[in-house]
Amino acid sequence: MDKKLETALNNVETTYGELVDIANGMLNPMFEPINMIISRVNASVNAMSIDQIRDYILTIQLKAFEISEIKEKAALKAELAETLQKEKFAVSFNGLEGSAAAKDKLALVETSAEIVTEALYNLIANLLKTKLDQLHRLVDALKSILMSRMQETKFMNIGSSNEVPTTAGTRVTLNE
Repeated sequence: MDKKLETALNNVETTYGELVDIANGMLNPMFEPINMIISRVNASVNAMSIDQIRDYILTIQLKAFEISEIKEKAALKAELAETLQKEKFAVSFNGLEGSAAAKDKLALVETSAEIVTEALYNLIANLLKTKLDQLHRLVDALKSILMSRMQETKFMNIGSSNEVPTTAGTRVTLNE
């Protein structure tokens, strides 16, 4: 492999690792309780009662509510980071000497930290959006399970009482 390419790949991996560590450090306190809830749901979904499913739906929906506000604030931070990066680029560009191409390249180098900061906040905003979307999907899946369980319970109760509901809403007892 070409030495320059290898160096570039190593730089990307290093920067990626550092940014992901920062993002995880910022998001883990918020995601850990959610991940624990999801683990409990995953481990016991087949054995959960209707009331437990309802409780998990409410809990997950409340966590989604909390994340939705944080997601919007993270999107604002990403926009602010972009604005600050553009501002610093413009100031650097205007303060440099030389051709437009040379000034552009030098200004880009001078704003690399702001570019990386923008990427970090875009990552955080996207991770929050993804987690929020997945929580909504999980709530929908739990709602489907809840409806199935309620249908099963309804059919089991009908079968055990030998009563069949009629279209008028009354029940008729079956003779054996």
